[in-house]
Amino acid sequence: MKKLWEVLGLESMTNKDYYSYKSAIEAANDTQDKEALRQIQKQLIAKYTLDNEDVRDLLRKFRYSV
Repeated sequence: MKKLWEVLGLESMTNKDYYSYKSAIEAANDTQDKEALRQIQKQLIAKYTLDNEDVRDLLRKFRYSV
C-alpha cells in the first residue's frame, strides 16, 4: 500500500534534510526566534505534509508555540 506522500507526489525526507531542519530548529530555539520556527513549520508542512512521521518528530522539537 502506498503512503499518502507517494500518492500525492510529495517528497520523502532524506536524512540530510532531516538533520538540516533539526539544526535550524535548534538554532531558532536557542535564539528564541519564533518567526524562524514559523517559517520552518510552513516549509515542512508544504513540502512533506503532516502525514510524514519525520515532520511530526521535528515539530515536537519546537520549544515555542508558533
